[in-house]
Amino acid sequence: VFELDLMIALLLLLFVVVLFGVEKRTALALDNGLGLVPQMGYNSWYDFGCSIDEKGLIETVDALVSLGFVQAGYNYFNLDDCWAKGRYANGSVFADPLTFPSATLKPLADHAHSKGMKFGTYTDRGTETCAGRPGALHHETIDAQTYAEWGVDYLKEDSCHASSDHTLAFVEYGKMRDALNSTGRPIFFSLCGWNSWYAPVGYSLGNSWRIGPDDVNWSGVLKNIDINGELSKYAGPGGWNDPCLLMAETSSGSLRMTETQTRTQFNMWAIMASPLLISANVRNMSDFNQQTYLNKDVIGVNQDPLSKQGIRLVGGDLSRGNIPAHMARCNASDPYQKWSYGTPEAAYLQNKVSSKCLNVDNCGSDLIYFDCVTSGGTCCGEDCYDNMKFSFANGVLTTPLKNDQCVEVMGSTSLILTKCPVSPPAPFHIQYNTTTLQIESFYNGECLTAAPMSQPSQTNVWGRHLSDQSRKAMVMINASPTNQTVVCDAECFSQLQFNHPTMTATDLWSGEKIQINSNYFSVEVEGNGSSRMFIISS
Repeated sequence: VFELDLMIALLLLLFVVVLFGVEKRTALALDNGLGLVPQMGYNSWYDFGCSIDEKGLIETVDALVSLGFVQAGYNYFNLDDCWAKGRYANGSVFADPLTFPSATLKPLADHAHSKGMKFGTYTDRGTETCAGRPGALHHETIDAQTYAEWGVDYLKEDSCHASSDHTLAFVEYGKMRDALNSTGRPIFFSLCGWNSWYAPVGYSLGNSWRIGPDDVNWSGVLKNIDINGELSKYAGPGGWNDPCLLMAETSSGSLRMTETQTRTQFNMWAIMASPLLISANVRNMSDFNQQTYLNKDVIGVNQDPLSKQGIRLVGGDLSRGNIPAHMARCNASDPYQKWSYGTPEAAYLQNKVSSKCLNVDNCGSDLIYFDCVTSGGTCCGEDCYDNMKFSFANGVLTTPLKNDQCVEVMGSTSLILTKCPVSPPAPFHIQYNTTTLQIESFYNGECLTAAPMSQPSQTNVWGRHLSDQSRKAMVMINASPTNQTVVCDAECFSQLQFNHPTMTATDLWSGEKIQINSNYFSVEVEGNGSSRMFIISS
């Protein structure tokens, strides 16, 4: 009897330990039952930017319904930055009454709900949003309750005006996670921290997490594809790697990239199990782009219930990436060391060969070379092009983007932005030589160079497992300027554990069926960012 009682006691103890252990893990995760497949919907940022008004947003909701987007699965209507105006005496946030007459987002949320959509909005874990509106820091609980009262179903939380310390970032996101959970309303939580280091812990914090910078253009799309290529193991039901928004027309009707590249982005976001959030002017969208976003077969791949992110099977990084600013032994005849100071705008440093400008990456501490943009967007509450303004004073290189920040040479060749010392030591001594047009370091006798550090791949093959084990999804992409033959051979197929003597590839855009023999699949893909997407069936 004693042995039986002891066994029962031990079993009860084990049950309690397991029970409390499970409860502890659940408390540290966003246990809201959402995001079992990647989210689909609309985001206002690349459409309206800060030029938002309630009437235009309501018209966009109506357009999404009338054009068939909601029926196709795009069920979230997400309002991005620039809606908040301030806080009342009790700390609760209110909307700008000039654009939202009720000073709340409830009428817009109600309209979205009446049309069969869910409503999302935006905040920031820092003191201010990226556009300088009220941030959520120290207001997580009251903000979450306000959003719940307004009928919010989705919250994107950015990372401007916030600490870049990893541990603190996780703590701050955890506060909003817990605040949302405590409302009792299921609210999809989207982290926007722009870095891949969120991926390993993202699932414990939110339903999706940004893994790279704003895509902005085709180069940005390629960069985020490359970043996401290393992160597939972190995605799954309830939490997704987010490589940013789907891009097409802006509010003015101009294209952020070609329509072909828009379709390729859509193909890749589907194969990567990425969020499908259209951030474009659906009120004035071309027929081609509408057809892109409404392809039910491609959407079906993205929403496949197996919920497994695709992987790169053939090829390497497609993007040149943002080349980090770096030094090399000074050579007055090297054109990559020639810089113009003051073009295309005052205080810009533009390379004579690459035409790229020195840039503060994502308002952080890293320095990169980037396209010399002169207008548009906000970064850390400032115009994005302020990232590219530098000045030489008292033997050091500074930027007005961040007060008291100077460029320092790290090691032998790297550069970083850091707080200016009262008496700058040798690593800070940098000057612009108006004779040789070089930017020289007195510290190590080296000069700033924009020489490329590596060459990207021109083509890739990506594949994805589907819930129907007799079928796989595949995308072949060509980032080169000319047509290329892209091949998936036996080794390529083996990575999908898919080896059959004969298979059929069905093009999800043209409907063409191609016979595959002996595990060798070869197709021609047009250049300049074209792609082809297939279902491979045994």
